[in-house]
Amino acid sequence: LYKRQSEPPRPDEARLAQQLEQRFADVQAKRDHFYVLGVSQDASRDQVKTAFLNLAKIFHPDRLPPSLPHMAPKITAVFEAIREAYEVLYDDTRRKTYQQNLQAQQTLPKPPASAPTAPVLRPQGRADSNADDLYKMGEVFFRKRDFTTASDHYDRAHALEPKPLYLAARAWAIYMDPARKADMAKAKQMMADAVRADPNCDRAHYQLGVIARVEGDMDRAERCFREAVRANPKHLEANQELRLIDMRRKNPPKKGGFFR
Repeated sequence: LYKRQSEPPRPDEARLAQQLEQRFADVQAKRDHFYVLGVSQDASRDQVKTAFLNLAKIFHPDRLPPSLPHMAPKITAVFEAIREAYEVLYDDTRRKTYQQNLQAQQTLPKPPASAPTAPVLRPQGRADSNADDLYKMGEVFFRKRDFTTASDHYDRAHALEPKPLYLAARAWAIYMDPARKADMAKAKQMMADAVRADPNCDRAHYQLGVIARVEGDMDRAERCFREAVRANPKHLEANQELRLIDMRRKNPPKKGGFFR
């Protein structure tokens, strides 16, 4: 028997691919959290939660059809943006700070396009404080999806003080960068190195769990998330992942149901 020619995507799969491309473009454009969730700035916590759950039903990585494996990195980036928006906007304190930062950015005057960029001068101090500053700046750039600049800051922090945390952060910036798909294996190895150097590096455990989930290895994903929680019982994202795994175990989704 001859194998049938590969069939074009079903209408619903083609529609999901189109939605993913648009959502990924929004991620690249660094849209704000309210835009990402599709809620107003005065939305209630219940409205934020409902918006998140509705989007999760569409853009959770588990929803990616087998016919679209090449879009796995994009759906991961999209869902991480959706989840980050939910976590910030659902927390009243974090939302208030975020809104203040948005307003500050809108009121800052933009320099002329021809104006030279002045170097950022940092006060000289202990190496570890400078490394921590670089790490925190890396986190800011990562949240803006500027993975290249984030990776550079994490790398400089690690050069000043070789903490496994900084290594894990740099690895995640590399893994999440669509332009560095060829370096994904290298990024995973860096995370494994971080865990080997510090078994209590909750960030590395969590990141390895996300990768395992994306790759469809739920047993390995669960082990990694549990290690993250063991190292840091308050790790919000790892606890969320474990609750989702437990929920799916108690209520196995039917074909065509939630999260396929």
